[in-house]
Amino acid sequence: MPVAVPPVAAPPTVGTPVAVSPLPLHTESEILAERPAGVVIGRFAPNPRITVIDFPSLLAQGLAFNRIAAFVEKLGLPHDRVLTDPELAAAIQADNATAETYYYGHDYRLADVRRFFTTAAREGIALGRDERQLHDLLDQHGLLAPGTGGAVISIPREGSDPFVDASGRASLLRHELSHGEYFTNPAYAAFSKYFWTTEMTKSDRASFREFLTRQGYDPKNEDLLINETQAHLMHTTDGRYFNARSCGLPVARVEQLRAAFLAMMPAGWLHDAAQSVRAALP
Repeated sequence: MPVAVPPVAAPPTVGTPVAVSPLPLHTESEILAERPAGVVIGRFAPNPRITVIDFPSLLAQGLAFNRIAAFVEKLGLPHDRVLTDPELAAAIQADNATAETYYYGHDYRLADVRRFFTTAAREGIALGRDERQLHDLLDQHGLLAPGTGGAVISIPREGSDPFVDASGRASLLRHELSHGEYFTNPAYAAFSKYFWTTEMTKSDRASFREFLTRQGYDPKNEDLLINETQAHLMHTTDGRYFNARSCGLPVARVEQLRAAFLAMMPAGWLHDAAQSVRAALP
């Protein structure tokens, strides 16, 4: 049964909307239909504050975003300075990953991306070609201007990897879009935090915290855990990325959480999208 979610003020970092950019608007189905030979950038039509970057390969995506991932959210890495090339290579190797598989999709507040590039410049870190091109692409569209709010997400082209077939790409996109909604919709972020602290039990939270720690997310970052929990629980449609058994809770409890989350979700495009796939969630 729906409940009233305590109001939460919008984060002070949210500034001018990214509508200053002339980027085209794309729906979810239009993004999924893309087969980019190069980098494609646009805004998500139901929520234009989400910028979507479609990469032609997992490698191109990783070379552009992996160092940002390490800076913003990766477990065991510094979040107040930018890794050098040898440090980043060592971190990827320690994660038993490659530049391609360190992350299959990316999502960040534009404020954190701006902080990354500012910190790298201040520390004199020599960024790679793909990172510099990402900076120029975002800057060209006004997305790195001080005070600009919004989020940026990315996914790779279908066929980049066995895990990025049609089903995997659709799951990655929905998962990353839910992060974008969390970053840009204060009502949805407030609801997700309410659900984590009130509707989920201490045992529920511990199970998801352990699961996400195994995935390499920083367990000390509560906001990150809440954001990843909502995305995995409700918006990951391919069982290879997450399923009801992944987090260690009884399957029946995961189903209870999913039903309660959907019943309480704020109205909007993400609620409708979640409702359309609810019965098929793995």
